[in-house]
Order: sequence, then C-alpha cells, then structure tokens
Amino acid sequence: MKYKFAVDKEDYTDFASGRVLYSAPGTTGFPVRLTSEILQRAFAILGTGGHNGPYTIYDPCCGGAFLLTTIGFLFPERIAQLIATDFDSNVLEIAVKNLSLLSPEGLAKRREELAGLAAAYGKDSHKEALDSLERLRRRLGATRIGFLCQQRDITDIKSSPVQGVDIIVTDIPYGQLVSWGGSGEDPLDTLFVNCRQALSSAGVLVIVADKRPRLQHQAFQRREFLKLGKRQIAFFQPVHG
Repeated sequence: MKYKFAVDKEDYTDFASGRVLYSAPGTTGFPVRLTSEILQRAFAILGTGGHNGPYTIYDPCCGGAFLLTTIGFLFPERIAQLIATDFDSNVLEIAVKNLSLLSPEGLAKRREELAGLAAAYGKDSHKEALDSLERLRRRLGATRIGFLCQQRDITDIKSSPVQGVDIIVTDIPYGQLVSWGGSGEDPLDTLFVNCRQALSSAGVLVIVADKRPRLQHQAFQRREFLKLGKRQIAFFQPVHG
C-alpha cells in the first residue's frame, strides 16, 4: 500500500495504549499512521459528493475505543460525534474512559491520575505520559467531542439504534485476541447488513480485517481496496436502486 495522505512517518508515541489512552485487556491497538490514512481517504470520498463535514463516525466493534479516540485527537475539527458499540460490556467501561479524554475535563482528570502516579512512584514513564498528555491537549485545543457508547452485538439482526452516520470504520474481530459475540451463521454478512442500516445514503463504510474474510456485499459498492502487511482495508458506499 502506498500512502496518499499520511505520507510522513511521524512519531505517534503519545497515542500508545496505556500511556495516556487507557488499555483494555484482550483488545488490540491500531496503527495511528494507518488510522490517519484511512480517515483521510474516507474524507476524500465524502468530499467528492459535496459532504465536507463535520462527520459522525461509528465503530460497531469498538473494543476500548482506541481507534475512535485516536481519530478524535487526529481530526478534532472534522468530527461532529463519535459512536462506539461493542458486544462486551466490560470493555465498554474502558471505551467510555478513552472517549472522555476528548474533552478538556477528561484530559484534566487523566492528568490528575498520571500526576498522582508520578508522585507516588517517580517513574520516568509517568512523567513522559504527562508530557504526552500535554501534546494531545494541544492537538484537541478547546474542542469537546461528543460521544455515544453502548452495548450492542453487531452480528445480531435487529433494528439499528444507530442511523444516519457519515463514516463507519471498524477493525473486525477475526484475530486471536478478540472473538465474535454473535451466534449467527455468517456474522460478516450480518455486520454488512447492520452497517447499511446505520449508514447515511452517501456514507462510507471502512472495514479492516486480516486476510481471511472476503470483504464484499451486494448492498455496497467497493470504492477502494488496500493491503498492508497482514491487513486488508476495503472502502464501501451503499448501492442505490
């Protein structure tokens, strides 16, 4: 894969899971540079249709919301709302804590936590985390990004509580560290169906997966397809008519 937007290899240490952002047991992080590239490609697709934001962005397999929180810090001025759902109610507790960082109040609370750890243990890692928090604070500025976080099994066919979103982006849980919650025969097909219900008519669906699943569905037209290492990334828009 050739990068079109995130062409420079920046230092994204500030985004490391467990540094300022909270880590969730049993979930994986996601490369920040790839996140930036994916979102900017999605923005470009929407822009060709005359929709220049701000955007509502939804991750239906959010885990600890590392991906969505990263998006918030990378593009605060382009986001109207972030929506996070997951089957695992326990991991959603971490998701709420991470998404709460996308506000001055949330960062202030996290600063108090890290300062307390630094005072108690005197570790360089805690002091470095405070420096990272300050840089993330500057990225966010005075922006306060609203979010919705709730439990939902995206592999269960039912009326979607989420509708009209501009971008759905998700790293689907086909890996070893996380597993599907649903019991349907074809959870990937159900995910596509549910995402179509949640997406606006001109929205963009981005699915990231390992090499196993075939990323296609009759309800969607594939706009772009990328491969990077063991990942495949597919961009879709709804088929009309």
